[in-house]
Amino acid sequence: MMYGPDHPGDHPRASSSPVVILLVSGLTGLVGFVIGFLAGFGATGTAAEPAPRMTVRFEEPSETPPTAAPEPPGQARETPRAGGTPEAGAMSPGAVGAGRTLVVGVDIQPGTYRTAGPAEGQPMCYWARLRSTVAQPSEVIAADMPRGPATVVIAPTDKAFQTGGCADWTPA
Repeated sequence: MMYGPDHPGDHPRASSSPVVILLVSGLTGLVGFVIGFLAGFGATGTAAEPAPRMTVRFEEPSETPPTAAPEPPGQARETPRAGGTPEAGAMSPGAVGAGRTLVVGVDIQPGTYRTAGPAEGQPMCYWARLRSTVAQPSEVIAADMPRGPATVVIAPTDKAFQTGGCADWTPA
């Protein structure tokens, strides 16, 4: 017994009618869309949370009114905070405390300075040497966020030194 057409030339042929071809193509596309929709509809996984973003903001240095007598060279002055009061932990003469921008040649002299590291209760601190007194990322010459003792060399060409969260900076 033999299965198939009785004569070799009796095989069915695909239709060449454009209407039939369009109907079969459209039906195939619709079936694929429905299968994809149902597969996606049953998915229970959610998209992953986006990675956290960090934003760093620099504040303009506050200018103190020239009401006090000028300090002798080599000694730093206290820069008031936004509220107009000096920061806690007033610095001793010749030491540079935390949380301020100091103008080189006025508030701090060029040279090598050391800190014991972050102030008490701080995991790390921040310092930066700046090309200008405006703290912008493009003005940073060098910066670091030490977790322990640190040394920085302030060059005569630096315009400002910014520090935050560090124990007092003392000349080395």
